[in-house]
Amino acid sequence: MKRKAKQQIMGIILIVISIVLLYLNLKKTEGGFGRLWPSLVLLVGMFFFIFYFSTRKKADRSALMFLATFLAISSVPLFILTFTSFDNFKVIWPGFLFAAGMGFLAVYFYGKGKKFPLLLSFLATGASIVIWALYSVRYRFGIVTAVVILIVGAAFLTRGLIKEQQPPGGGTDVPGPEDEANEA
Repeated sequence: MKRKAKQQIMGIILIVISIVLLYLNLKKTEGGFGRLWPSLVLLVGMFFFIFYFSTRKKADRSALMFLATFLAISSVPLFILTFTSFDNFKVIWPGFLFAAGMGFLAVYFYGKGKKFPLLLSFLATGASIVIWALYSVRYRFGIVTAVVILIVGAAFLTRGLIKEQQPPGGGTDVPGPEDEANEA
């Protein structure tokens, strides 16, 4: 099976699992439109993702990718606010800055690879993490911030520990002592 097909199957499986988990968890709470309206923001973001990936070869749609990513990630702080209290906005607002940073990062990866969106992503994401770290000292969401930073750090660490696949034949591009002995 090709790599893209595996990724698509994995994406479908994860979406189905998330829908089941959302259903089971929302079944426990009162779920009226007053609490579930952020799901509309998430659905619009998902629609933009689908639209982007179905038409991206025809035109440059970097703004659409930014909007899709921003809306999808922004739905998380909106859900937190609707299930807790909008008084927590003073602590949650960096989540929207983080969503903008991730939107710029998506534009960098799926766009033309220009460095400016990467710089904006770094600034917005870094600022949101620093602000959350400062808030974590004073508010009860500090443990959530610490866990998120821990997960992101672990993701970067594991990504750095993964070895690159070697080219066919098991060799590397750098000649070793075995290669010198074979040439003599």
